[in-house]
Amino acid sequence: MCGCNGCNRCSICPEEVEVINTFEDPVVTETSQPRAAVAGRNYFLTTQRQSVANNASLFLQITNPVGSGRILHIGRIAGTSNSNLVITFNRNGSFALAGTSITPVNSNFASTNTSIATAKFVNQVADPTVGGVIFEDIVQLATGGVVAVEYEGDIVMPPGTTFVIRTLNNSGGNNVISIDFSFWETTH
Repeated sequence: MCGCNGCNRCSICPEEVEVINTFEDPVVTETSQPRAAVAGRNYFLTTQRQSVANNASLFLQITNPVGSGRILHIGRIAGTSNSNLVITFNRNGSFALAGTSITPVNSNFASTNTSIATAKFVNQVADPTVGGVIFEDIVQLATGGVVAVEYEGDIVMPPGTTFVIRTLNNSGGNNVISIDFSFWETTH
């Protein structure tokens, strides 16, 4: 709900769309994430490469704090490993462990904006996740590589919500795993 021109029914405000040609049909537009990057409101998170034991998991938790005044729009989630990875997404689950904090990095090198989101990860056997709803479970091919899911803003996190990504090493031995996450912030 953008509230542009007093209208709360539209999903894309004119100021969020840039027409880049003079044709009337079809109209070519630019998606929201690149516009957020230009505005200095697009961010990336990564756990970097972590060595994960067999049957252990790498967990990443992203939180939009209560009262933040911002909405997070998930752009892309990617999990990578050498082989046999199970990736699970949990809406509003969380874990109490302190974990390793990650600071979101702004994709606009000229911007000094910082994200309101907080993030942390843990690498362990026991699942620390409490609550929430699992809404996607992906199995990586045994040959390994990148499992990338493009949400393009389809997942929206208002203030007071969390998102947990679990990558389970199912390879039979140690595995090098990373989780990469992109999102942008809006005020509406």
